[in-house]
Amino acid sequence: MSLLMNAKMANDEKNLKLYYEVAVKYFGDTPIGKSVKERFSPVIKIAVGKAVPAFKVKSFEDTTIFITNETFKGKVYLLDFWATWCGPCVGEMDKLHKAYDKFKSKNFQILSLSLDRKSEEITKFRGDKWKMPWLHTFVTNDKKVTDAFEVIAIPRPLLIDEKGMIVAMDADLRGDQLEKTLAKYLGEPK
Repeated sequence: MSLLMNAKMANDEKNLKLYYEVAVKYFGDTPIGKSVKERFSPVIKIAVGKAVPAFKVKSFEDTTIFITNETFKGKVYLLDFWATWCGPCVGEMDKLHKAYDKFKSKNFQILSLSLDRKSEEITKFRGDKWKMPWLHTFVTNDKKVTDAFEVIAIPRPLLIDEKGMIVAMDADLRGDQLEKTLAKYLGEPK
């Protein structure tokens, strides 16, 4: 499982396929084999240079409003899979807020997709120190979305360009690297 996870996170399709085949061969229909089949695909669909999959999620603030790829047409946007219980996700909040404030006037948007257990946890979190003044949705029970984006660990940030292509992900969008990567695709704000 560790080797599969590492290959997946590194977008190493060759080793992902190798470890997947070994796990399926030796663990078959055991709980481990079933978990591998459910959580991992030997083909990487989410990677830099690939189109973002179509998605449709309900707005956290108003569940009658849907957020889709079309919402961001012509914009650069960050999809941020996260949860309040995820220490590394919370650790990114300062950098996310600074980046949003710096680039929001440059045709940039963020959509945070929460994997929290209850929506009340998100509301409480946003009512405290981190306001997260961008778009939000709650995808805990939406396997269609988490599977489409190959979410096996969080935080899982993806940067999408104006044409709907994934241009950066994971480590390129965390910590001090976040603003550098955004500047590369949006230019420095004035």
